Amino acid sequence: MTDLHIHSNCSDGSDDWKTILQRAENLGYSLISITDHDNCDVYEQISEPEKYFSGRIIPGIEAQAYYDGISIELLGFGFDVGKMQKSLPALYLPSEILNQTVMLRLYDKCVSLGMKFAPDVIERYDRNKYFFATEYLHGEMRKFAENRVLVPDIESWGHENIFFKRHTSNPDSPFYIDFSDLAPDAEKVIDTIHLAGGKVFVPHIFQYEKHSEMILNGLADNYEIDGIECYYPSFSETQIDYLLDFCHRRNLLVSGGSDYHGKNRPEIWAAKNRFDTWDLDNQISYAAGWHA
Repeated sequence: MTDLHIHSNCSDGSDDWKTILQRAENLGYSLISITDHDNCDVYEQISEPEKYFSGRIIPGIEAQAYYDGISIELLGFGFDVGKMQKSLPALYLPSEILNQTVMLRLYDKCVSLGMKFAPDVIERYDRNKYFFATEYLHGEMRKFAENRVLVPDIESWGHENIFFKRHTSNPDSPFYIDFSDLAPDAEKVIDTIHLAGGKVFVPHIFQYEKHSEMILNGLADNYEIDGIECYYPSFSETQIDYLLDFCHRRNLLVSGGSDYHGKNRPEIWAAKNRFDTWDLDNQISYAAGWHA
């Protein structure tokens, strides 16, 4: 089996690299990629991986980018880790500065819409506990029941990642915030991954809901992407078939991943049971040299 979308505690996952490799071994995986957000630090930590995992590990990253004013993510695989690490400071601000800026903008937006927060909410933010400041602020938002009426849907109220994609990064939402000055555009991220010798895939495209088709076609039409994450736990069979046909027509590669975060995203655990039943080894296409 294969999983090309995994997060460690080097970003917003709960597990260290040893735990991830041991879990992959116990599950019988033959090929994995740890794809932390905006960094590949985990690959500088991994030592003697064969002691924990008998399969192949492809270097990976999930990089934030902007396309047409919308915050998206792109997966990079198979790059030279050293080259990628050297290029990242030119793409992203230091995490402490970035998170503080994002949190303040989101706080101001929420307050302007009538939300309540504890008076010391900004001062209590612990960047060592929360990789994303938006996750912290979303949790603080939910401490006041009266804030619920201001959030249009129950899914966004319950899950920070849904709130961010459905509202904070959605130009049609009153919660939209333009963070494009804090992250690179899609073209720059794609070029950076390619210059490091990697390939670029578009992950979890249907999370962008009504903007999904626009983003997918725009990226495929205008940039040199290499593939699409066609297999993802929340995708329906109809959505999977659509993406497989899209890749076939455009001669793009196919990938699949669980988006595993360990205990930090418990909803993935249930969805992953479905993912584990897919015969991905026979369906995922790889670039030369990726086969386990």
